[in-house]
Amino acid sequence: MSRIAKTSRTSIVGLATAAAAAMTIVALPTSASATDITTPAGYEEYLNNQVEFGVDGASETLGDFQELSSSDQESFMDLLNDPQRGQELGDFLSDTAGGVIDEENFETQMTKETEGGDVVLTAEIDVKDNVAAPDPDDDLSDPSVTYKDKTITYSVYDKIFGVKVTRVTVGVNYRYSSSRVSKVYSGFASHKNFVPFSDFSHGVVSKWISANPANNAHAETVWQGTWAGFDWDARQRVWADQAGFKGGYLK
Repeated sequence: MSRIAKTSRTSIVGLATAAAAAMTIVALPTSASATDITTPAGYEEYLNNQVEFGVDGASETLGDFQELSSSDQESFMDLLNDPQRGQELGDFLSDTAGGVIDEENFETQMTKETEGGDVVLTAEIDVKDNVAAPDPDDDLSDPSVTYKDKTITYSVYDKIFGVKVTRVTVGVNYRYSSSRVSKVYSGFASHKNFVPFSDFSHGVVSKWISANPANNAHAETVWQGTWAGFDWDARQRVWADQAGFKGGYLK
């Protein structure tokens, strides 16, 4: 990765002061207010605005934040506003060389705690079996072979004092038989973020089937963000086979 990309790996979770980049949606307009958004009162007002604009997940984050004690809210803001937050949590991200990975033996790190457990970064996997209509590309030469569809998503999110502040997701829809992946329909990506004053987007979501013997369905995208003059990026990938999730990373 480039120097800029290196910045992204160490700035992937909630930050809100100089050098503070995060995986974010574009911050929606807030009502005119003199409230300092780096304070508990200002952050609560920011979340209320997100709720009013119908941002998915805002109500949950607001409710969890409001349940914190006053002292925990102050500590929450200190952690959210700490430029070192991303540096500490950056180690959670998978260190893959070049982009070449061992698909069959890759170990996906699922959780990391810092600040005595007050900050937790978690990887979450979701597997859905879908109703599968006949596909014209199915090989019907062997009537004993049946085909099914799956959707696999790989998400990474972080919580501070149990309050979820960021989440990025990449997923893949694919068709499979009992022995192999036969087709990748699509890849997709989405994100949520409740760190104010930041901007984030993702590029094209690529999809493919890896060569034998792996024969995995893949989806991948690159997230890009800016904050206080800092540009950064992070690559997120998921892959799966006929049995389900095989691996995922964010780096």
